[in-house]
Amino acid sequence: MSKPSEPTAEPTEEDHPVVAVFDFDGTLTRRDSLLPFLWQIAGPWAFIWNATVLLPTLLRYALGTLENGPAKERVLGQFLAGKPTGEIQAVAESFAMETIPSLLDPEAVRRLRWHQEQGHRVILVTASPELYARPWAEAEGFDKAIGTRLETKDRLFTGQFSTPNCHGPEKTRRLEAEGPDLRGATMYAYGNSRGDRELLDMADWGFYQSFGDPYESEESKEDCGLPEGWQRGLLYSIVGGAGLYLGLTLWSGADRIWQGLRAVSPLTLAGLLLLVLTGYLVRFGRWHWYLRHLGETVSWRDNLKAFLASFALTATPGKAGESVKAYFLKRSSNVDPARSLAGLFAERFTDVFSVVLVICVGLFSLPQGRWIVLGIGGVQIAGIALLQRPRWVRRAVLLPVAGWSAARRWVRPVDTMLSDTSALLRPRVLLGGILLGGLPWIGEGVAMYVLFDALGAEAIALHEAILIHAAATLFGAVTFLPGGLGGHEAASISLSLLYGATQAQAVVATVLIRLLTLWFAVAIGVVALGTRVQASPAPLQNR
Repeated sequence: MSKPSEPTAEPTEEDHPVVAVFDFDGTLTRRDSLLPFLWQIAGPWAFIWNATVLLPTLLRYALGTLENGPAKERVLGQFLAGKPTGEIQAVAESFAMETIPSLLDPEAVRRLRWHQEQGHRVILVTASPELYARPWAEAEGFDKAIGTRLETKDRLFTGQFSTPNCHGPEKTRRLEAEGPDLRGATMYAYGNSRGDRELLDMADWGFYQSFGDPYESEESKEDCGLPEGWQRGLLYSIVGGAGLYLGLTLWSGADRIWQGLRAVSPLTLAGLLLLVLTGYLVRFGRWHWYLRHLGETVSWRDNLKAFLASFALTATPGKAGESVKAYFLKRSSNVDPARSLAGLFAERFTDVFSVVLVICVGLFSLPQGRWIVLGIGGVQIAGIALLQRPRWVRRAVLLPVAGWSAARRWVRPVDTMLSDTSALLRPRVLLGGILLGGLPWIGEGVAMYVLFDALGAEAIALHEAILIHAAATLFGAVTFLPGGLGGHEAASISLSLLYGATQAQAVVATVLIRLLTLWFAVAIGVVALGTRVQASPAPLQNR
């Protein structure tokens, strides 16, 4: 079979039928449908309460100690157990007709309509509950809808599944058991996640996160998605952050925390978000400059998409997850990953240098502060001097390990990264990187001061607020916890108390600055990442 520019309509004879199988969430829709459905079932306050009760389940799922199916069953059980089937079915049908259309991806709908116009049989196979997937599919003209079924007893939902979660191998098993006879048929399959792999492998034409041309090579299967595990790591960080901030609220008193939060106006928060966003754009300018200095002519649009998408993994130890920029730029612009990683290392180095400089300004006001500053400065200058002599590192480290067969393939990329990093730390580029890196940190420190001022912490001066935020950021980084969670908060609250803030003021200012800096960045990254996933041409194979 030749590879078509769009899915071929051949053959369409009755003795050689064509079947198109679609996943639902993330394939036909732009986002997951389960949470909007549960929100519609429960309403805002019950949804928040149920989500709080489910935190241990979500944490276990994030840690990998609870599989997808049992976790999903517990979530649905929390919301639906004991509910009348008639009442929930009515809500599900309303959700299918009124809400799902707003979730659909127009490109996916066009592909569905193309198959229907060609007279192909179209099948929906999804892990989503059939409760709402089936009425929507029937209204859209699907020949069959297969999903996860929920158990009922005495016209009430039990909170259990009546079939296994329709995910992974279960999709192909259910399709073979309940779908059309596929013998002699040409099968198209569309999916967007690891849970669709078996379905896509089963098809003659498998499309992964794309509606473009299928690739023929098996290698494209492994290169078409995002790095594995990022969703779990992100969920782990979010759950950990929620638990930490809940604990801080209980420690300081919910009433005092609520009063503090009300003291900061929405207009103030909007202005601070704009200030932080400006800092992100300054950092992007530095990143783009680094790549241009290394001779990589990446379009600023592609580079900005990769830069923002990497924010989804900001809540990782030392922000190491942002190295995913190298992955994105390799795929979109064929940038050597070693060069991207050199730029990332230069980013981190100048970030640390900038933060330490900000801290040093504050330390000058303390007794013996100048000696501390001189000591820190000496360590940083020694690091720069070492990186300015890459041949020393080659002789001391790379040449000895080059003889090891297990390490040999890493020597050349590391050598390239070392040379590029040295080029980015030469005096002119280094000074520019420190300046562009320092401005955003100062901006975030100013945001911290504005929060203290709004909370009535008049004892804390501007330079002290900047010092508190910079020192907490550095301490959180050296703990190597995801996003510095726990370490950053402990340092920020402790220093705020030391400089004269009350307990409630310290907690509220710390939580808000983390929402404005860390979690705002993660939110931007998730949105940018979702845009990349929808746009990335990464289908599977034909055979």
